[in-house]
Amino acid sequence: QGRCIMKVTSFGEVLWDDFPDGKVLGGAPLNVLVRLRSLGVNGSIISRRGDDADGEELLRQIESKNVGTELLQTDTEHATSLVKVTLDAKGCASYEIVYPCAWDRIAAEEAALKRVRESDAFIYGSLSTRDEVSRASLDKLVEQARFKIFDVNLRPPHYNTDRLLEMMKKADLIKLNDDELYELSEKFGSPYHSLEQNIRFLSDLSGTAKMCVTLGRHGAIYYQDGLMYYHGGFHVKVADTVGSGDSFLAGLTYKLLNNAAPQEAVTFACALGALVASHHGATPEISLKQIESFMNPA
Repeated sequence: QGRCIMKVTSFGEVLWDDFPDGKVLGGAPLNVLVRLRSLGVNGSIISRRGDDADGEELLRQIESKNVGTELLQTDTEHATSLVKVTLDAKGCASYEIVYPCAWDRIAAEEAALKRVRESDAFIYGSLSTRDEVSRASLDKLVEQARFKIFDVNLRPPHYNTDRLLEMMKKADLIKLNDDELYELSEKFGSPYHSLEQNIRFLSDLSGTAKMCVTLGRHGAIYYQDGLMYYHGGFHVKVADTVGSGDSFLAGLTYKLLNNAAPQEAVTFACALGALVASHHGATPEISLKQIESFMNPA
């Protein structure tokens, strides 16, 4: 094909998800990159870990997934992030996130600014802006980015709506789930009750032409330049939903960067998200071939 490998950089939390049966590497910005890496994208994470055993193991595991760690900083004062995860009967997770931890103190180093400038896309979430240190760094990095993707992850009480709107206004693409869409629309004074009207409301409010709303097992809606593209989802037996939204976003990003048609992008993203939900953990190994045959079984 002769085209150079795509580069995607993400900013934010890297952590251990502490499940009842053991610790698993996680953090949305990292999960998205691990999935993109499996699709052949060059991914690098801008984050911070503690100078501790958890941090050493974190570094080792990220490296083993072939995600670039050259921008993963080490903090001598704050511990590596450990998040307590509890699953309900349906496999839906809730999280207990300790504050402060190492990724609350990410610095905007010159190498990180350079990497963002060279990237095809820059992905950032809302969680990593709960502290002013990481927030100020993100503000500097976003200014360098070509294509800015804001992954809304509302984890109460770690967010502030004014700040969310500020970050939405900087984005070229916003991804959220239906609960988050309704919550934010209401907070920002939307008079509407339908999904579509609220997508348009948030798009107009933030001046962002591309929005994607995931609907759990019912698929997703992708909105681009005034048009809605729907996919009703794929039926799978759910193991747990951890990381399926992150893989969805990876699939969408991958297709959009490859100039796929919007409908193709949202269909592929839904398939990838569903496949991940059918496995345990955030980053099970899934090949492009598996995704294709899952979408179109012979």
